[in-house]
Amino acid sequence: MKTIGIVSFSRSWMRPGYQLLYCASLVLSFTGCNSKLDSISEDQLDSALAATNNVDETKTSRVRDIASIDSKLEGRLKAVLKDNLANRILSSETNAAWQIMHGVIAYGDALPLDVGGTRRSATDFLLNGGVVQGWELAPGDMVPSTGRQGLKARLEPGSYIGQGHVDQWLAILSQINCPLTRVVEARDQKFTVLDWARQAQFDVSSNPVKEYSWTIIALTRYFPDEQSWVAKDGKPWTLEPLAEFESQQDLEQSPCGGMHRLMGLAHAVEFRRKHRGQMTGGWKLAQDKVDDSIRRIKQFQNADGTFSTNHTTRPGTSTDLSTTISSTGHTIEFLAFALTADQLSEPWLVRAVDRLCHLLEITRNADLDCGGLYHSLNGLKLYYSRRYEPLQL
Repeated sequence: MKTIGIVSFSRSWMRPGYQLLYCASLVLSFTGCNSKLDSISEDQLDSALAATNNVDETKTSRVRDIASIDSKLEGRLKAVLKDNLANRILSSETNAAWQIMHGVIAYGDALPLDVGGTRRSATDFLLNGGVVQGWELAPGDMVPSTGRQGLKARLEPGSYIGQGHVDQWLAILSQINCPLTRVVEARDQKFTVLDWARQAQFDVSSNPVKEYSWTIIALTRYFPDEQSWVAKDGKPWTLEPLAEFESQQDLEQSPCGGMHRLMGLAHAVEFRRKHRGQMTGGWKLAQDKVDDSIRRIKQFQNADGTFSTNHTTRPGTSTDLSTTISSTGHTIEFLAFALTADQLSEPWLVRAVDRLCHLLEITRNADLDCGGLYHSLNGLKLYYSRRYEPLQL
């Protein structure tokens, strides 16, 4: 038996149905997203797998009563979201910024963080100078548009500890409606979220890894009425070239099956529609990518309601619950934003949302990977808020 951080494992656990549940644990010590530090037992996971498989065999053999499912969906969604908020407590000592910020995207200021035995709002702790591994902010450039020094977050491409994508932290703050006036402490200096967002605008001409998904999300949400700005190269920029670049990338080779790229493109399309601009050039490419991806997602949907583990490229299923939760949850997150209000109640999506709720219910005591877990919960929250009402947790 070998121990890495908080998760213990032996080779006997590494068989189909278990690998992906623990894959992140093998990479680094900051992985679990549960109120308990011990992982789900083998017997518990076997029972969970058997339960969901038995349900599959009986329920997919006949036409499900979508009306009955839909009538209970609002209450089920609320229960799943509240249960995961209460049952999974992250810690500043055992969880890294990557995990905590994934929790923030789902729950915002309501996400509790254990700090030395005291429960605090995770966002308040981090933005007020709290220390966790991977949370590294630093003063940026003197930004002409504000006459103030900007703020940057250290980029660690591919990281599961720090910020893995350009402007990922800023985009998460924008999605939880964190005000531009909110104060952010970094290296004994005080900035605002606005300083951070203006720095992101300023940096688009010098993006180190040519990735704009999260940047588009942040800029469209924080500056919904600004159609152009001047970047570090001294030239005027718009969102169109960013959208064009993202539209041309291979989704299959992108993180999380390209769902984050699609989320960025969906934000770009919404921004263009809001300004009543023609869908030409990069805008047209973005719209076509979003529309085609929605068609493929629906085409490749599995019989049990889950979405393909190969996302938009081809059909795919997995016996691993963590993989299925992640792929279905990331996909629902994108769909909940990109679809029209009327489409949210269509049977194929209702079945998917209901199925994700079921999977999260039977793994409520499992130590799931934070990325798939919290993007799933954010997808459910976004779906709930758009279809019913803003959810108060």
